[in-house]
Amino acid sequence: MYILGIVEGHNCSAALLKDGEIVAVCFEERLSRLKNDFGFPKQSIDYCLEYAGIEPKQIDHVAMVTTNLPLAQVVVKREALFSMDDYIREQELYWKPFLLEGKNVDYFSIFKDKIVLDDLHYDIQNLNLDRTSFDAFRTIRIETVKKKLEKNDDQIHMINHHHAHSMYAIYTAPHCYDRDMLVLASDGYGDDCSASVGIFKDGMFQFVSKSVGSGIGRLYRYVTLLLGMKPGCDEFKVMGLAPYAKEYHWRRAYEALQVYLRVKGMEIEFTNPDKDLYFSLKERLKSCRFDGIAAGLQYFCEDISKQWVENCINETGINNIVYSGGVSMNIKINKALMELDSVANIFVGPSGGDESLSIGAAYSLCNKLYPKTQIQPLKHTYLGPSHSVDSVKKAIENKLPSGFKIISEPKIDMVADLLANRYVVARSCGRMEYGARALGNRSILANASDHRMIRKINDKIKRRDFWMPFAPIILKERMKDYVINPKSLSSPYMTMGFDSTPLAEKHLRAAIHPADDSMRPQILEKNQNAELYHLIKKYEEKTGMGGLLNTSFNLHSEPICASPEDSIKTFLNSDIDALLMNGFLIIRGHE
Repeated sequence: MYILGIVEGHNCSAALLKDGEIVAVCFEERLSRLKNDFGFPKQSIDYCLEYAGIEPKQIDHVAMVTTNLPLAQVVVKREALFSMDDYIREQELYWKPFLLEGKNVDYFSIFKDKIVLDDLHYDIQNLNLDRTSFDAFRTIRIETVKKKLEKNDDQIHMINHHHAHSMYAIYTAPHCYDRDMLVLASDGYGDDCSASVGIFKDGMFQFVSKSVGSGIGRLYRYVTLLLGMKPGCDEFKVMGLAPYAKEYHWRRAYEALQVYLRVKGMEIEFTNPDKDLYFSLKERLKSCRFDGIAAGLQYFCEDISKQWVENCINETGINNIVYSGGVSMNIKINKALMELDSVANIFVGPSGGDESLSIGAAYSLCNKLYPKTQIQPLKHTYLGPSHSVDSVKKAIENKLPSGFKIISEPKIDMVADLLANRYVVARSCGRMEYGARALGNRSILANASDHRMIRKINDKIKRRDFWMPFAPIILKERMKDYVINPKSLSSPYMTMGFDSTPLAEKHLRAAIHPADDSMRPQILEKNQNAELYHLIKKYEEKTGMGGLLNTSFNLHSEPICASPEDSIKTFLNSDIDALLMNGFLIIRGHE
C-alpha cells in the first residue's frame, strides 16, 4: 500500500508512505534551488517514486493537505519570491484599502510583475478568480493531481491542515503508543483554526478544541515584517534577537501586545481591537526599540503558550504533550513549556511548519483508510536523496578546479583530526535529512570550543546576521555533561531549547547563544546515524569534547545543498576548509 502526501503551500514537499511507514521525503526547494518554493512539488514527487521504484499508477491514494489554499499566494510564490518591498506593498496597496477602507482591490493587478505560471504545473486560465477562491483553485489542484499522477476521484483526498499537523505530531514521537497524549498544534492559520487541541488515546485521535482567528504565528509574522525581516522566513531571527534586550526595553512592547491575544479555557482568542493587524502593531509599537520589540514579542508568546498548555492539561488530565505547527519551530517557547511543573513530557518532531504537512497528510489518510495498519513512528529524518560514489567523482571532475587536495576513501580518523585542528568541514553524506535544520548529513561541522569560530563561519561562510547563534550536535551519553535537562527529555531534532552547563560553556562555546547561554542541541544516538556518531566519537577521543558546532550546509538565503554539484558550488563560494562527500574528502589550499 502506497500513500503519497503532498503540500503545495510555501516550502512545498512530498512524502511517500509504504505500508504504514514513511520511506521518502523531499522538499521541493532542495531540488529546484528556490528557497521556500511554492506549488505542485513535481521534482519531490519524482524523487519519492524513483526511490521506491514505482510508477504513478502504483500509488494507491494521494493525500493533499490544506483544503483552503489561497490561489494568490501560490501564483506569486510569495514566501519564495517576495522582497521586503513586496511585503510592504502588499500591506499598503492591498490590505490597507481592503481592510481599513472597504475597497475591492485586484491582488493580481498589484503583483502582475510577480506572477509565475509556467513552473507551477497548474492549468490556470483565469486569474480573475477572487484571491480567496478556495473552491475554484481546489478544483484546479485536484485536476492537476489526477492528470499528472494518473488518479481517479476516489484516490484523491483533501486533508484538513490541522489534522495533518496533529498526525505529524503524534507519529514523529518515538513512544506514541505507550501513553495517552495531548496533541497540540499552533500556527498562523490553517483551514479552520490557528491553534488546535486533540487527544490521542488507544490509537485513536480526536479534536477537543480549536481556536479560530489569528494566532501566535500571525502575530509573530507581522512583527517580523515590522522589524525589517521577511515574514514566513525570518521569524527565527526575531527569536534569536530577543535574549539581547534588557527588561526596561522589552517591557513596553510586552504590555502593548496584551491587546491581541488572551487564553480562555483551551482556546487562544484573538482580541485585536483594530481592523488590521500590521498597521495596528505599527502604531502600538512605534515608540519601542527594535530589540525590545523582539523580546517583548517572544516573552508574550511564551506566556500565552504557557497559559494555554496549563489549561489544556487541567481540562484533559493529560500531561504528556506532542506539538506541531509553525509555532513549534520556536524552541524558546518549547523550552518554556518544558519547564512547566505540570508537563511530564513534551516531544516536538522535526520541522513542524507547513513543510512537514505532506508527512502528516499521509499519516492522516493511512489512519483513516487503513485503521488496521499500525503506523510506524518516525525513526529519523534521513529520507531524502543520496548520491553515489560515481556521481560524486563525476561532479569533482566536472566542477572542481585545480588547487585542492582530493583524498579517496578517507579514514574517519583523518576527518576527526581536521575538526580537532579547527578546520571547518562540510559533510554531504548519505541520504539528505528533511527539515529546516540540518542534522549532520548536509551540515557544516566545526570545533565549538573556540568562540572565534562564530565569526569565521558567519563572515566567511554563512554570511548571516551577527546576532544569530549556532547549535551543537552532542552524543547522547554526554547529554548530562552539557545540557540542563532534569526531565531527561528526548531532543534528536534541534526542536527544544535548554540551558547549558558550565562544561558546555567551555566545550561548546561557539554553539550556544551568546546572550543567555541557551542551546538547541541535536542529541545524537548511535542508531539514528551510525557514521555521524562514529565521527563525533572519534573527535571526542582526540579532544575530550563530545559535541560539535552544527549548522546547515548552505549559503545564507539558499536551500540546503542536495546534490554533489550543489555541495561543490557552496564549497567554492565560501571559505569552508574541507568538504566530505561519499567516498571523497576535498581539502582547500593544497595541490
